[in-house]
Amino acid sequence: MTPEVVKTAAAATGQAIAPLATIDICIILGFLLLVTVVGYVMSNIASKGLGDYFLGGRSIPWYVLGISTATSNFDMSGTMIIVSIVFCLGLRGFFVEIRGGVGLSLAFLLVFLSKWLRRSRVMTSAEWMKIRFGTDKQGKAAHLLSAIANTVLSLGMIIYFCKGAGKFLTNFLPVSELTATSIMVTIGLFYTLMSGLYGVVFTDVVQMILLNFTAIYITFKAFGLRDKVTLPDGFLTISLEMPKGLGTQLLTKNPGEWGPILGCFGICIFMYVVRTTLEGCGGVGGYTDQRFFAAKSEREAGLLTLEAIVLSFFRWTMVAGLVVMGYHLVQQGGPMSAMITNDPEQVLPVVLSWLLPVGIKGIVIAGLIAAAMSTFDSTLNAGASYMVKDIYQSYMNPEADDARLMWASRVATVALCVAGVGLAAIVPNINQIWGLLTMGLGAGLFVPLFLRWYWPRFNGYGFAAGTGFGMAAGFVLNGAYSLPLFHAFPLTMAISILGCIIGTYATPKVDDDILVNFYLQINPWGFWGKYAKIAEEKGMISEKEGLKRTVEHLNDLVSLCFAIPFQVSILIAGMCFVFHAWTTCAAASVMAIFCGIGLYFFWFKNLKSEEDCTKDDEYWDEKVREIIGESSAPAH
Repeated sequence: MTPEVVKTAAAATGQAIAPLATIDICIILGFLLLVTVVGYVMSNIASKGLGDYFLGGRSIPWYVLGISTATSNFDMSGTMIIVSIVFCLGLRGFFVEIRGGVGLSLAFLLVFLSKWLRRSRVMTSAEWMKIRFGTDKQGKAAHLLSAIANTVLSLGMIIYFCKGAGKFLTNFLPVSELTATSIMVTIGLFYTLMSGLYGVVFTDVVQMILLNFTAIYITFKAFGLRDKVTLPDGFLTISLEMPKGLGTQLLTKNPGEWGPILGCFGICIFMYVVRTTLEGCGGVGGYTDQRFFAAKSEREAGLLTLEAIVLSFFRWTMVAGLVVMGYHLVQQGGPMSAMITNDPEQVLPVVLSWLLPVGIKGIVIAGLIAAAMSTFDSTLNAGASYMVKDIYQSYMNPEADDARLMWASRVATVALCVAGVGLAAIVPNINQIWGLLTMGLGAGLFVPLFLRWYWPRFNGYGFAAGTGFGMAAGFVLNGAYSLPLFHAFPLTMAISILGCIIGTYATPKVDDDILVNFYLQINPWGFWGKYAKIAEEKGMISEKEGLKRTVEHLNDLVSLCFAIPFQVSILIAGMCFVFHAWTTCAAASVMAIFCGIGLYFFWFKNLKSEEDCTKDDEYWDEKVREIIGESSAPAH
């Protein structure tokens, strides 16, 4: 569709969104039918027990889990936010999305956190607390608070999904936001309910095919349009100075939401980096951890993370493409321009409405629906696992058999879904719930999640207190009072840290035997020298083995120095390719190649062989079952 036709059509209709053609609707319905069938086909193998329902029996290939991880991070609501931020702030918008949209924690997961999680050999992040803090009262306190926190975060993500999906679909379908959301939720609920993680990951493969087609098509269409588009001055500048152009306009139009970010831009980006580093070093829980618990081995946990990083490249070229196409429409004038500039979250639906041909539009919208559903189904399945494994089975019905647990899993899945849809109706906008999840609750929760790996004196009561204080502070400071980020973030973190310290030092420390076993099983970074020495004195490891563990830490540290710039540089290179920012694109590409070579020598070549992974699993699977009970994660 040419710009003249777009402008004429928009003027004639007086609308900025064009209705879908019949063929586009058929394509979307066909996709929804396909994922429903895939989910149903997988239902038989998912009904054997909790291990199959929530972890796929640890039999799913790493490349399928990697696709699923990438797809789950490629959500519709997040894409709408990211496109709007880059549209307003240019390349600076990339730094804003370090708060969560970039997924920079994948670099940390790639190097060390994914293997630490897989070595845990548990089913959920809450169950993990038992191997770190034990199964006595303090271990149970950490376990229960972790289960509650992860359930709350899962509910928040479902609300976020519902709000974004509804806002997007009402632009194309003649139904209300609630009706549009309910249609998607019902289908996602069906196959998640029937087939658990199997249905989630294998429908994610179908969804990623559509997403990649969507991303590649938009990338190259926008690449061809770029020479016809004038981007604002400073749009391609990578700087921490306050943005100009539309960024300044937003500051004037909506100072309550954007003013604090733009007014203290550099400070806010620093806080985003701190938040992401805590998340990367400590973990995030939810469906992210679930993928690594489900991996066949720690080697495959690392490989699936690398695949997820590479696949995320297409999301960011698509973001850049949508931004270029958005400016193309703005410069044509008319109702499309007004709709975009008044609400930049509308860039995505307006662009899809007017710049894509019939047929392609249906495929692209189906791809974005796929992105939304992949986040929804992953969150739903993981959230139900906390409710059933860590709350129902642990504290309400410890004697429940597999049939009863499967029934409870499906009830929990439906309950979580219904609660999320209902609460989404009262959330004002997508960015508000995203900000609360990433920088509000996250600021408090990531502190105890970080400390658990590195500080041996940190105990279960400290984790429970830090988590409780952090969640409460996150809700009050970021939700009820809506304090500016540069006030709420450090205050929330400080309150969480205070809870961790009070809870830890006011109560007994974890038993040395538990800490020695944890050190031997995981080999984490941090202040574990005392327990390494105890293990050597007891003959549990040799001096040579102790040295080998130290060398692993050094390799991980060097690898991390390559992994972070590798991930950042490939994403910036892709965006700059679409923007025709050739100098920055070339520099980022060279950096990506250099860091990729470094990762090959310091990370890939030091991955454990499958044979060594199998030997470790044979020993530690049994050991973990002794610690947390026979009903833990499935053996191989």
